[in-house]
Amino acid sequence: MKSLLVLTVFALGSAYAETADEAAVRAAHDAFLKASKAGDGAALGKVFADGLQYSHSNGKVEDKQEAIAALVKSKGNFEIHQQTIKVYGKAATIRAKLTAHNPAGDIHLTMLQVWVKNGKDWQMAERHTTRMPAAQ
Repeated sequence: MKSLLVLTVFALGSAYAETADEAAVRAAHDAFLKASKAGDGAALGKVFADGLQYSHSNGKVEDKQEAIAALVKSKGNFEIHQQTIKVYGKAATIRAKLTAHNPAGDIHLTMLQVWVKNGKDWQMAERHTTRMPAAQ
């Protein structure tokens, strides 16, 4: 009976274990967050795919160079909540809720990022945010 319990616990833990690709996407996303907050343009250049489309909740869309310039200038100040990663072969998505901290106040957003595997590296190809409705 004890061995059955151990096997059940192991099986349940394995079902929720992060795959190697999910871990690699998470690491790439962590590198993006670190580079954004530091305003590190060189690191952002490595994390962003050449055809990047970086969409903001106000409808503005930036290409790779514009997104890097904006993040270097502003040094992103945001927190990620409830993040999920899904891998589909050489593509992956990250969905999350986030809070952007601005001088005018916090903005609550949902975010979708699309990552692609270029060689052995995962790079962000698309990013889109949507403002969440104010709490009622």
